[in-house]
Amino acid sequence: MGQLDRLLEALLVNGALAAIAWWLGLVSRSGVMGGVVLGTVIYVATGWQGFVILFAFFAVGSGLSKLGYRRKASLGVAQENRGRRGARHALANCLTSVLCAIVFAVTDDPLWLVGFAAAFATALSDTTASEIGQLYGRHPVLATTWKRVPIGTEGAISLEGTAAGAVAALGLGLLAAALLAELTGIMAAWIALGGFAGMMIESILGAASPFFRRLGNEALNFANTVVGAAIAMGLAAI
Repeated sequence: MGQLDRLLEALLVNGALAAIAWWLGLVSRSGVMGGVVLGTVIYVATGWQGFVILFAFFAVGSGLSKLGYRRKASLGVAQENRGRRGARHALANCLTSVLCAIVFAVTDDPLWLVGFAAAFATALSDTTASEIGQLYGRHPVLATTWKRVPIGTEGAISLEGTAAGAVAALGLGLLAAALLAELTGIMAAWIALGGFAGMMIESILGAASPFFRRLGNEALNFANTVVGAAIAMGLAAI
């Protein structure tokens, strides 16, 4: 398949899925535009296999945001705009993966595919830990002091949420290794470790310093995907 054919296919697939996501109330109008652009770049750079990884992240993350929404809303911790994700959410969670995908397309170095997948593993781990922890976490504690804090406190973690985040990171790593022929089985472990570490580091930064809390959730989400990708790439390189 030529690049033009892949581009047209990518636009068609992304446009159709974005329209369905908007109709289901999963994304806002800005989220539709941002998702189509980012998804098209990933599709062209990594093929349908990389796009499936993006889709898995979006589908699971969106489903978890909708899970128990009324209860989370009553606690003041639910995703804003009734769970519809906008362009800034897409950029925060996907930009690192997009950049890694572009570098991979230029260099054909599989190490960048590790970073691509690990950034998504980090984002999914973080989303899963937050959403499950807010719903089912019984004893949330601050990541730096281990003192009990209210649900939804920045930097708080729970056993239930942390375990769910670890499972999500591992699942994404296994999916990436199964789909992307350039990745070996052991790379799934590095992707999962990078994703889990990135999630935990964000919690520590959010708990440790008012500066990081003032950056906002989107900035922290972007930062943790960079950290997760860097850790996984470092482990794979070693």
